[in-house]
Amino acid sequence: MGLCAALTLLPVLGLVPVAPAPGQDLVAAAETAAKADADTPGGKAFGEALGEAFGREHGLTIQRCAKETKRPDLSGFDLLLRVDPSGAVDQALVKPVTNLATCVQGKLAGWKTSVPPHPGFWVEVAVNLKRKQAAKP
Repeated sequence: MGLCAALTLLPVLGLVPVAPAPGQDLVAAAETAAKADADTPGGKAFGEALGEAFGREHGLTIQRCAKETKRPDLSGFDLLLRVDPSGAVDQALVKPVTNLATCVQGKLAGWKTSVPPHPGFWVEVAVNLKRKQAAKP
């Protein structure tokens, strides 16, 4: 039975580096930063392009992680990606933390995408997984 990744990009972007507020964890701070610029025209276009690129370039990454992870948790998860001025992912966070999400997270550092409109953009990508149904005779 194969695995198909249905990816949904949430056009949520942030312009400033993340620093958690007292009592706030890094993932929550990244989510806050990502949502801060969700409605900017440049941010929306960048987010859509990144989402399409992620789907094209990392569908196989997700499948490989599912195969190499013992009893992979196929629950959906969110990726929070910070993109540096050159277009490389310099930080990747996941929510919730699952064995499959952690595997994917580990393979994204350094992924080269397009140059963001501003340095330090945080982009949130929702990854929803579903099993392919076997064809009925």
